[in-house]
Amino acid sequence: MEETVVEGHVKIKVPRDRSISKKDKVFYNPRMEVCRDISVAVVQSFLNNYRREKFLVCDPLGGSGVRGIRYAKELINPSGTVEVVINDINPFAVELTRENVKINNLENIKIFNKDANILLSEHFRTFNLIDLDPFGSPNPYLDSAIRSCVTKDGIIAMTATDTAVLYGSYRKACIRNYDAIPLTGDKELAVRLLIGYVIRVAGKYDIALKPIFSHFTDHYIRTFLITERGAKRADEAMEKLGYIKIENGEKIIRSREEGYEKGFGGLFYLGEINNIDTVEGALKIAQERGYTEKSVKIFREIYRECMVGNVIGCYNLHRICSVIKEHVPPVKELIEMLKERGFKASRTHYDPNGIKTDGKITDVIECIREYNRKR
Repeated sequence: MEETVVEGHVKIKVPRDRSISKKDKVFYNPRMEVCRDISVAVVQSFLNNYRREKFLVCDPLGGSGVRGIRYAKELINPSGTVEVVINDINPFAVELTRENVKINNLENIKIFNKDANILLSEHFRTFNLIDLDPFGSPNPYLDSAIRSCVTKDGIIAMTATDTAVLYGSYRKACIRNYDAIPLTGDKELAVRLLIGYVIRVAGKYDIALKPIFSHFTDHYIRTFLITERGAKRADEAMEKLGYIKIENGEKIIRSREEGYEKGFGGLFYLGEINNIDTVEGALKIAQERGYTEKSVKIFREIYRECMVGNVIGCYNLHRICSVIKEHVPPVKELIEMLKERGFKASRTHYDPNGIKTDGKITDVIECIREYNRKR
């Protein structure tokens, strides 16, 4: 049995009985509507400054087809057209995708029924956007995706739901799957570890990747990376990788050239993981199009994070107060206190108890104690 749902600006048929697992006849996760809202807004923000006649999108793991259909329906290329390829190895998914394309009267979509890696390998340097949204890790598809993406101003977007691996709960799996040592305690480090790994994969093809938007929401990590061509650019991207160690709540950073030392994790990407212009544009698009409140909130919080600058991670107030035996002040109050002292500070989108600031942990502790003295 199927039902029709409305998501974004499209209508699609989806299975009525869903377990949101690989056991489903055709996969559709309604909770990922926020992710898809964000994806369309980010890509549209990029497209608003785009100067090519054709923008070719590939969704190689299409499921019900909703992500690719939304790209085909909602993306506007100011300089020309948007065309979309949707693929799935599951014939039932392909059949349902065909129905959903007809429901939305779309003629700018091609549908394939192949293994994702085979489809990508058949389209060398073809796609302007490749969106990997797998179960678990995007790792099995990265080489094929990078090779099938245009090498300048292409976008590789990816979802990783193996967050426990990237976050350090399964250390050996992280070393095996991502050739990196994870650190627990700050979700942003999981995002930076994923980006660091993808940059290394792309580097062997003399392609640099530059993140323009990244977030950790619910059970998944999502990042968008722009391609840049040439060995020199790839080397420059590699130079932004390094190691991190958390000591007494503070992050100690060392470059890749300084080498690994016991106690450190990495390799992490140490550069900016969000482009403020892209974020600002996507926020405006999400608001104008009436996308989900949660997607607008995520954009707004990440925009405020961008205003702080390239600060790696955040300080968790509950964790700090547990150590120093103090009451936990309201996040809003502490942010204002830090700003009054001349620091930049904001909330974080991934930790309701986290503060991102260019101040040190000692500055945060001083503000906590001062707040509690005045209570």
